[in-house]
Amino acid sequence: MNAHIINCDETEFFNSFLQGGYLGVRLVINSTTPQALSGACRTSYSMYADMKTIRVGDMIFVHAGQKIYGAFKAVTEFCENPRTIRHFLSKNIHYKPNPSNTNSGWRNNINETIDVGYYRRIAITHFIERGEENLCFINGVDSNEVFELKSKRKIWSIPERWKYGDTARTVRPFMENETLELLKIINRENANNIERRTITPAQLNNYKPIEFILNPDIVVNEKIIEGWILENIGRHDDLDNALGPLTSFGNNMPAGYLKFMDIFGYQELSTGIKKYKVVEVKTNDCVFPNDINQLLGYTDWVVENIAEGDYKVVESIIIARDFNSDCISFVENFNATARNIRLIKFDYAPPGYSQLNITKIV
Repeated sequence: MNAHIINCDETEFFNSFLQGGYLGVRLVINSTTPQALSGACRTSYSMYADMKTIRVGDMIFVHAGQKIYGAFKAVTEFCENPRTIRHFLSKNIHYKPNPSNTNSGWRNNINETIDVGYYRRIAITHFIERGEENLCFINGVDSNEVFELKSKRKIWSIPERWKYGDTARTVRPFMENETLELLKIINRENANNIERRTITPAQLNNYKPIEFILNPDIVVNEKIIEGWILENIGRHDDLDNALGPLTSFGNNMPAGYLKFMDIFGYQELSTGIKKYKVVEVKTNDCVFPNDINQLLGYTDWVVENIAEGDYKVVESIIIARDFNSDCISFVENFNATARNIRLIKFDYAPPGYSQLNITKIV
C-alpha cells in the first residue's frame, strides 16, 4: 500500500469533494503564448506522474487550507472525464503536433485562456483499518505539525520546500510506514470526538484512465517515462523483473535539502527488514559518469538517513534509453565490491506507442 497527501482548495474540499465522494484536480490555462503552453504541458505531465502513484486501497490525507485531514481511502485511480475538450484529455496534452495529425497538440490550437474545471478525479471513501475501525476523523491538524514530526525524524517524505510554498504539488507521496505517525496526531485532536466521517464514493464509471504519450516524435519529457513506470509497477512483467518487488513507493522524494529522487520505494521482508530502492529516470542515454554519481549521491543519503548506515539494504537503479560500454564496465566492477547498481534500458514500442519495452542490462 502507498500513502499520499493531496492538496485541495479548502472551499471545494468541504462544499463539493466530501459530499461528492471524490477529489478533483483542475487545469487552468492563463496564457496562450508558446512558452506558457509548453510550460502548462510540462506541469500536466508532472501532475500525471504524481497521480500514477495512487492505487485502489491506498491511504489518502488531504491538505486543505492550513490543515491536514484523514484518513481516506482511494476507491479508484485518478481518471478523466471523456467529455472534456479533446485538447485537454491526457492523450492530447502535448505542445508539438503529432506528425500524422497536424490538428493535434496545443501549438496553434489553443487561442484563449481556459479553465477546464475538475475533470481529473479520484473516488474516495473513509478508511477502515483491518480491525474494522473508521480512521476518517472529523477534525484536522495544523499542517505545520508534519514538520514537527520531520524534525523529530519520525517522518521524512515531506520536503522542506513545502513549508515555504515555493513549489506546489497536488499529490505528495507518503511512505506507508510513516502513516501511523500522522494518524497519531490526528487521533489526538479527535480524542474527545467519537464521530467519524462516512463518505459514499463517487461513481466514475464513465471516466477514462489517464494515458501517456509514448511517441518520441511528439514530446520528450522525463515525467512521461517516470509516470509510465509508476503506473506499471506490479503490473508489467519485464519491469517487475528488472526492478524487483516494491511494497511501497513514491516519486520526487526528498534526499536532502532541495534534492529529489525520481522514484523511491522499499520491499518489506517477512522479518520486518526493508530493502530500499533508489531509482533515477533519464529520458535519453545515461551520461557517464555524471548520472551514476548523481544516483550514488541519493543512495548515500538514504544509507545514512533511512537505512541506519547499512548500504547492503539499499539498491541503486537507473533507467535510461541506453548505456555506453564505459558505464556498463564501471557498474560491473563496482558491483563486485558488494554494492548494488542496476541498469535498466527502456525503448519505445511502435507502431502503437502504448507501452515501453524494458530490458535489464546489469
